[in-house]
Amino acid sequence: MPRPEIPVPKEVRDAVIEEIYRQVEQVDWEDLSDRDKSAHYARWVADANIGDVLADYYTADGMRVWLKDTPLKEYARAVEDFGPFAKYTKKRLTPATEFVPSILGSEWKQVPGSIREKPMHCLFSNGAQARYVCWGKPRSFSILLWAAVNNAINSSTRPLIVVFLRAEKPIDEDQRILHEKIAAHCSLDIAYVHRRLEEKR
Repeated sequence: MPRPEIPVPKEVRDAVIEEIYRQVEQVDWEDLSDRDKSAHYARWVADANIGDVLADYYTADGMRVWLKDTPLKEYARAVEDFGPFAKYTKKRLTPATEFVPSILGSEWKQVPGSIREKPMHCLFSNGAQARYVCWGKPRSFSILLWAAVNNAINSSTRPLIVVFLRAEKPIDEDQRILHEKIAAHCSLDIAYVHRRLEEKR
């Protein structure tokens, strides 16, 4: 990560990150192609509220590297309302407390303090037993699968993999069927859900 020649004041850094996240929330950033992301970086370098503000501290190339390695690297976690960058987002994706009970049943409640990352996961309990639940987008299925299999080794309950798409994205049925076959072969449960960006309460 490039270091600016002059330290960036916290209020400047915070304002820039908030503006980047405001703009990113208008698109499904995680699913954009590298070409589309590059176009956004170019626009941000020229943006009066981003590039012009950072020009006192970074070169144009330095800005691009910082944008990629700092706010955008953290965005996926931030929009999960998780991690130190979550404070910069005005919206969050539908939380696990909404989509997991719709899969397992209303009696299943999230265990407080159990949310972790890489991949995003937590425990849900019905009062008698607890289940490991991990979630991510279709392209991260192999990571979710590996996490769930590792959990299953020492668990008496079947882990649940939740593959999600943004609300406006269609589910690829061939991909879903393949994922379900793999999960069944590994004795894991899997579900596909749609999530939406919602205003933080």
